Amino acid sequence: MVTLFAALVVALAAPLVTVQPTTLQAAEVAPSRDLRVAVVGDSLSAGRSGFLGNGLDDESWMSYAQGDGIVFAGGWARAGATPDEMAAAVRPVGHVDVLVILAGTNAVRLGRSLHDERQAYERIVETIGASEVVVADIPPYRWKPEEARTYSRELRMFVASRGWRWVDPWGWARSGSGWADGVSSDGTHPADADEYERLGAAFRAIILGNTSSSA
Repeated sequence: MVTLFAALVVALAAPLVTVQPTTLQAAEVAPSRDLRVAVVGDSLSAGRSGFLGNGLDDESWMSYAQGDGIVFAGGWARAGATPDEMAAAVRPVGHVDVLVILAGTNAVRLGRSLHDERQAYERIVETIGASEVVVADIPPYRWKPEEARTYSRELRMFVASRGWRWVDPWGWARSGSGWADGVSSDGTHPADADEYERLGAAFRAIILGNTSSSA
């Protein structure tokens, strides 16, 4: 009895060690079942047509993120939309594992602050009802660079305060605080399908667990 008690004390005193997957494993190993992913955003997610409801195309990053463990579940994205407009338009999507929100560039364009838009993010999350919420950083914005950086910084703090997951899928696209050469032709969007493919690869790695991806 004494021996058993001593063994129990030793077991309880030992630290719990959790083994985390490596970055490579997180990026390459598919989940045990497909993750249903919903997307809410603006032209960066809407595709070539400017409206996600028209379907995915070669300028939809989700076209390149889906497959092998990721299923596109739906959502809402329209060119020019602010987070507030997204919140007003989005509708519930059934059985969503991960919600990805990529929104805020148009708020910056129109002179709106994160304070003006923060409730919109909350309404989007409430409407979709996903198990996990991923909020992505906005890309560089050539026309109001300082305002974009301020919005990005405040959005990151807001996301942390809500317990959501903040990610940056734009590491490959940046040079300093602006766009890398050749990545954007207009200072707002990725230049073409090749860049959206890279964005999709970054989001895919993020969704599957590699938050530091800069694919």
